[in-house]
Amino acid sequence: MTTEPPLGDGIVRAGESFGIGNEFTGVLVRKVWTRQGERLELHVPKRNYRILLDAMQLEIIAAQEPERFSELFAVSFGADEPVSGEGGG
Repeated sequence: MTTEPPLGDGIVRAGESFGIGNEFTGVLVRKVWTRQGERLELHVPKRNYRILLDAMQLEIIAAQEPERFSELFAVSFGADEPVSGEGGG
């Protein structure tokens, strides 16, 4: 997708990045090592977003139902209508 992102604060070593993308966005993913252990780094070059996730955080993400991500999209993009299954009393 693009060149390797630089090592961020606290990262002592990084594996090779690979990209995942579609018509809306692209994300670089790589395994990194910090003083506190291994992390998965997600980097969105277009918006310069970056996050490091440890194994426990990844487990929590993996346990989510897909609908939870739809809710997050609605919050992030300011959807005016409730996400399917919400509201409507």
